[in-house]
Amino acid sequence: MTDVLAAPPEPPAMQFGAYLPEPCLLAPEQVTEYPDPIELDKGLQEQLNDWNSWQAVGPALDTSYEVAPDELYLDQLSVSPGWKTGGWTSWGLTDPVPRTCSECGAEAVPLLTIASTEWDGGTESWIPEEEQADPTPTLPGQPPANFTMLVIASGYRLQLYICPNSPDHPHIELVQ
Repeated sequence: MTDVLAAPPEPPAMQFGAYLPEPCLLAPEQVTEYPDPIELDKGLQEQLNDWNSWQAVGPALDTSYEVAPDELYLDQLSVSPGWKTGGWTSWGLTDPVPRTCSECGAEAVPLLTIASTEWDGGTESWIPEEEQADPTPTLPGQPPANFTMLVIASGYRLQLYICPNSPDHPHIELVQ
């Protein structure tokens, strides 16, 4: 790079305003997430759906999940929402499908997730510490917690996968 631009260039044409991200603060943080429940074996799925198994957590457990304990895992522990590098895939539009490299057949791995929102009402445990004082910031447009103002496929997320054997192999896209 030789010249640093004072402002990013505007695209020459754009169909929708939600295709161009708004400038915002990037504050990366490391989190631990677990696979989407649909990727777990039946035995683990049954354990997640057993409210008695969750009682070991103690009195701090949110009892609103008693009628659907598997939702506690889904909302609070598995697949973090928002933009991220690496991580797990959040399934919903499709069942899990293999993502294999078209060049060498290797299982592609998640590289980057670009999400329409950082969190929602069901995933408030993922709100970054610096945002917890005001978890629903006032932003133009919908939904809240969309700092870039990008909207992916009517509110979903785009995940890019890369071949672990070579960055020169084609990437794979998945919208979920």
